[in-house]
Amino acid sequence: MKILIVWPTAEPEIKILFDALERDGHRVVYWIGEYAGEKNTPKGAIFHDHYDAWDAKPASALRQVPILPVSAELASTMHETESLILTMMNKHFDALSVDERKHIYYTMLGYWHHVIDTLKPDWVVYAQVPHSLYSNIIYDLSRTRGIQAICFEDTWVAHRLLSYRDFWKGSPVLRAAVRKFSGKAIAAPDLSKEMREYWDEQTQPRSRIAPAYMTFQKNTGEGWGLLRHRARIALEALRRGRFVSLAFGYLRKLGRANLKTEYDRVVRAPDWSAPFVYFPLHFQPERTTCPQGGIYADQILALETLAAALPSGWEIYVKEHPSQWWLRSKESFSSARYRGYYNRLAKVPHVRLVPITTDTFDLTEKARTVAVVTGTAGWEGLLRGKRPLVFGIPWWRDCTGVYRVSSVEECARAMREIERGSRASKEDVLRFLKALEESSVHAYMESLLAKDGPSPEENFLIITEHIRKEMGRGSVDSRPGTL
Repeated sequence: MKILIVWPTAEPEIKILFDALERDGHRVVYWIGEYAGEKNTPKGAIFHDHYDAWDAKPASALRQVPILPVSAELASTMHETESLILTMMNKHFDALSVDERKHIYYTMLGYWHHVIDTLKPDWVVYAQVPHSLYSNIIYDLSRTRGIQAICFEDTWVAHRLLSYRDFWKGSPVLRAAVRKFSGKAIAAPDLSKEMREYWDEQTQPRSRIAPAYMTFQKNTGEGWGLLRHRARIALEALRRGRFVSLAFGYLRKLGRANLKTEYDRVVRAPDWSAPFVYFPLHFQPERTTCPQGGIYADQILALETLAAALPSGWEIYVKEHPSQWWLRSKESFSSARYRGYYNRLAKVPHVRLVPITTDTFDLTEKARTVAVVTGTAGWEGLLRGKRPLVFGIPWWRDCTGVYRVSSVEECARAMREIERGSRASKEDVLRFLKALEESSVHAYMESLLAKDGPSPEENFLIITEHIRKEMGRGSVDSRPGTL
């Protein structure tokens, strides 16, 4: 079979996958990687740098090939993809107008239509849930042609990775395991050592264990990490002869309105005696809201939907994600957090923006429930007995006790049950962890998880064996899924 691989890496371990596929009689026809690893490209395959693909630049091997502009017919069949991509461009094309974004999208669509129709791959293998513009276009074009796919998502739980044939639909293997353990007596000692340690750490009284990525992002965006970041920018500006303009630009920003000053104007301290729902804002732009949140990448829409379903006297406590001010645009306005964003949030009925310094675990523990698009706070709420409302498709969507909502009516039904005291069962969460243990891959994609997990080579061997097993299972229903 012919394989197209979307695996943006320069690490040599990728050859483990390439060599295994070749031994199985498959042929890699196209690889999207990184220039530093181009030497690892399988013989006869087209190499494409991830950052070039992100910029809508063709692979070097196809730069002289005439590629026809996209047709109106093709564009009309891909209107959902277009809507998704225009939002995803907040990450890489933040300053561009809608018309500029559309033209880049049409260029990408025409290019990948040509690649897929010319090479006719049987499978597309992704390292992660597609979320880099070109990979989502490949994903949707491939599904319309019945091409098989596999992608992965880190759970950040005991070095467990989920694999999907269709990330919109999730893992049928996990759902089958959930059904298998339904009603069975599962206690913490029944879990594997790693999973049991995770459970014990997360459920001990007053547990305050933040995900590894939050610690990394804080160290990058605050204190010495921020100082090093600014020093690198200054040194690069000096090297390029742009230090003076950089310094003047920084001085012009001083005293001007920014995200922090706008947020500070509308925040109010939480009233711990009042019933409330905790809604932590998600860091954006990121795949946790786009694509995995669908229309609820617009978090204001999610809050308006939830607010319209609140019981009388309840409020929604909203807190900004700290990484929103640590990473990328930092405290500057952007497409993801435009001027007036927090003002608009604060005007939603019954919404109270709380100080960003408010402890997220206090908010989770004291809330009647937690509402998220896909965020970790919802999972942390489940571990603490809350029944979270979920607008998107997090990896833990299939755990018993989760309310999956997409309308005012669905939110209202969930809120009525929560108002009557409905809580998540400790036993159900333990059953879910056992199901996860049985149905997941004991590996990782995020390098931050490498510290206590398998070595990079062992990790890639495990992932490779899983891919080989999945490809040997034959085809499944590849029709587009929905939220």
